[in-house]
Amino acid sequence: MEEQLADLLRIAGLTNPVLRNLLITQRYRDLSFGLRGVLGPENANWSTFATWASKTAGQSIREEEVPPEFTLFLQEEAKLSARLARFYERLGPFKGLAPKLSPFDLARAIIQEVARQIAEGNLRVYAELAPLFAEFAAKFSDPAGRSAPLFAKFEAGLKSGSAQADGQDDLKRAFRAYFDATSAATPADRAQYILLGNVLIGLHEQTRLQENIAGALDAPFSERVYERFGAAGPKFLHPLLRWVLRRGVGFFASELLDDWQRLATKLLMKLAAPNGDEIPLGADLPAEPFDPLLAKLTLPALVEFLQRYDSNLDTTQGSGAVNWTLLDDRMKFIGELFRVSQRDPSWFDQPFTPEQRTEIEAGRVPPGKL
Repeated sequence: MEEQLADLLRIAGLTNPVLRNLLITQRYRDLSFGLRGVLGPENANWSTFATWASKTAGQSIREEEVPPEFTLFLQEEAKLSARLARFYERLGPFKGLAPKLSPFDLARAIIQEVARQIAEGNLRVYAELAPLFAEFAAKFSDPAGRSAPLFAKFEAGLKSGSAQADGQDDLKRAFRAYFDATSAATPADRAQYILLGNVLIGLHEQTRLQENIAGALDAPFSERVYERFGAAGPKFLHPLLRWVLRRGVGFFASELLDDWQRLATKLLMKLAAPNGDEIPLGADLPAEPFDPLLAKLTLPALVEFLQRYDSNLDTTQGSGAVNWTLLDDRMKFIGELFRVSQRDPSWFDQPFTPEQRTEIEAGRVPPGKL
């Protein structure tokens, strides 16, 4: 346990965000298998899904490309070139001082800010949750050693309070559900307890990530995006240039922010799936029957939790998020995704090839597509 914890903390301390994300993705998968030793192999746990969410995050962290949908939005929907031209005209006598922002350079700066926000969120959640998963798996993998007093001791190590206030009340409830799953009377009861644990951890994680998610989706209007443009030219002009750019950011945001959030959710937000496909977060999940063990939900705490975000638990209709910056919108989709996918064994697949894993464990970023 001590060696595993030291490894998890070592990864959290890495300063290379690309390598760190690759190792976080692999460790989530390793922890997912560790939790299988407690919860059984039939149901995916939160760390199983986190493996693929982290792999998705890596695409942005690596700044692999400016998505074509994004540049199309800037050109056609946002009409950025025309807006920039009007912005420069509004500057009057300051027009000659303002740095010239090309739409492509601006797109690249936005992608860099998205990468920064996502890397920060990826680390934040991992640093908090990975050690807890490792400890839970180590303490409760042996059925003979599971006991209420031992769980109470584990639970006492979690902070009281809401996630917004840096507390871990939702995690207490989540690990309690996981623990209850180990003694569930039926496979259906076990599946429901695990689903309750999954969505509660999901709520805690998404609450912790709120600032980074909003920051990533609002990147086109972040002053940080424009800082490097405002650092052009003589230093004595930098304060003035930053003031000019702040005015520009406010100008764009006031007209575009809501439309941008909705469009980004619809076109750009996708989750990597084990089969190589991508699951769009802004579209409804397939209207397929739920797994028999999760078709009829009977666990009161689970039903009450899911109904906070979804009034109709009989269908996936309406599961697609409209605006990913809204916590309730995210939780509606996440709850449906976990329920639909929890019994699918493919989510336990390895996120990288054996050759890629060898390179990653050696501290190198593998070449080619990851």
